[in-house]
Amino acid sequence: MRPPLPSGFARSLWLFIAMLIATAMVAQGRFVINGKLKVEGGGLDGCHLVVYKEGVKHRTLSTDLNRFSLELDLNSNYVLSFEKNGFVTKKLSFNTKVPTGTAPAGFTPFEFVVSLFKQYDGMNTVVFNQPVGMIRYDEKLADFDYDTDYTKSIQSALNEAQAAVEAKQKEEANAVAEAAKRKEQEDKAKAKADAKAAKEADSKAKESAKANDSAAAGKKVPEAQKAVQSPPPPSSPAPVPVVPTRKPAKPLPAPRSIPSPVEGLDRRAPSSPVLAEETSPVQTAIAHASSEPRPKFEASPLVRVRHQEVIVESNQVITVVRMQVNDEVTEYRKVFRKYSGTFYFKDGRSCSRLTYESEALADVK
Repeated sequence: MRPPLPSGFARSLWLFIAMLIATAMVAQGRFVINGKLKVEGGGLDGCHLVVYKEGVKHRTLSTDLNRFSLELDLNSNYVLSFEKNGFVTKKLSFNTKVPTGTAPAGFTPFEFVVSLFKQYDGMNTVVFNQPVGMIRYDEKLADFDYDTDYTKSIQSALNEAQAAVEAKQKEEANAVAEAAKRKEQEDKAKAKADAKAAKEADSKAKESAKANDSAAAGKKVPEAQKAVQSPPPPSSPAPVPVVPTRKPAKPLPAPRSIPSPVEGLDRRAPSSPVLAEETSPVQTAIAHASSEPRPKFEASPLVRVRHQEVIVESNQVITVVRMQVNDEVTEYRKVFRKYSGTFYFKDGRSCSRLTYESEALADVK
């Protein structure tokens, strides 16, 4: 029978076994990440996510990138590359190494949003050759978080690139607005020309109808005159009645002589035709031309002064822009949060990105 082991040795042996078990559990653990991909001014068609593990291509995703989830092995290095033709590629680095003895089930799923913007000619994108963010285990938080030191080291270059992108986007928006304005003016000019042509055609049609009515009336008047001026046919003389004679018993008085009808004794006044031209009910429209004087506007000079400040914190980056127009000061804020994306504020109230770009980034004169 073997003698019992010393109590100190047994304690050390159990501690060693526990460390081996914890190390095995950590090695087999997983780190869950939940991501979203957005494309400024475009859709997710043609996008793909390439996952590199220890510098080697591990897998590629091309569907459901608007909301996806991945499980990363602990104690490994990953690089996620978000790519689309015509857009700037962005990368994220994940270092999943954790201290020995860390419980693998105690990590909070890491959530992030990546936004791709268009690749413009002449824009410097060297900063995007390296990851725009690095996520590693933070011993103070006992969880995974952004490496703030790495973020500060590239923040200035990222801000310059973002400013260049916003300037290009503004130029593109102005070009689109100018094209729309020109098209609107062309459509108005065409509509005006069509209305003028239709009005002239209507006027010509009315004049033609009036001329046809006058010609028809001129043909009817001579026929009426001819009908009125033609003399009536001469009346035939009244027949003389024949009275049969009888042999009277007494001599009859001599019959009175019946005068023969004489032509021209009919003294009825012939009616003379009266000619008159009926006034046409169609009257020519009288054009009244008038012009209204345009109001005169005297633009008062505006003095714009912009103050910009960038505040980098552990979980977010805040860009503060104070726009002073004469004596009025308006404060705009652009907040980039690592968990939920980018938000815009105007005087403490939420506003749209378009409001922020058109007002806070307006040209200063």
